[in-house]
Amino acid sequence: MRRLYPPGFVREIGPKTGEKLSKVPLDEEVKLPAEIWDTIARGEAAFQKRKRKRREKASARHNAGFVTSVINAKVQEHRDSVVNAQAQQSSGKRGQPPMLTRLQAGSIVVDRLQAEGVPWGTARDSQMNRLVRDWQNDLAARSRDRAKSRRKQVSPDAVRSILRQIKELDD
Repeated sequence: MRRLYPPGFVREIGPKTGEKLSKVPLDEEVKLPAEIWDTIARGEAAFQKRKRKRREKASARHNAGFVTSVINAKVQEHRDSVVNAQAQQSSGKRGQPPMLTRLQAGSIVVDRLQAEGVPWGTARDSQMNRLVRDWQNDLAARSRDRAKSRRKQVSPDAVRSILRQIKELDD
């Protein structure tokens, strides 16, 4: 039988004593008042709820909507080599390095959208721009980083510049 103690009991007696008490057989003649049993039940329910939320959050983090590339392997290798060259070129220099991961992820999303039939367009009001912007804003909303720069909404002009860079990758 599992031993149940009121909340804060182990804190009052200390963890070592609590461990010793947990190994002592439970005395069947000891009866706890109903209010203590209610407190224990509420504590266990809160613990289970917190445990469940933590598990759901972890599974949501692992299944964060991965998008795979749907293009030819040669085209993907060419893009990777261009991005690696840009990263190599900027390494060792002062200043902030270019945001190449956003470019790579954006190119994969653009390929997926084109495969689904969305027409290519870099204009601010194009369907491609809107869908990529929505995807990036969703990513920013799910970010665990508290910095404002990581959470703020992406503008259509920022997406337009990314789409132009993606277009240059393909040329």
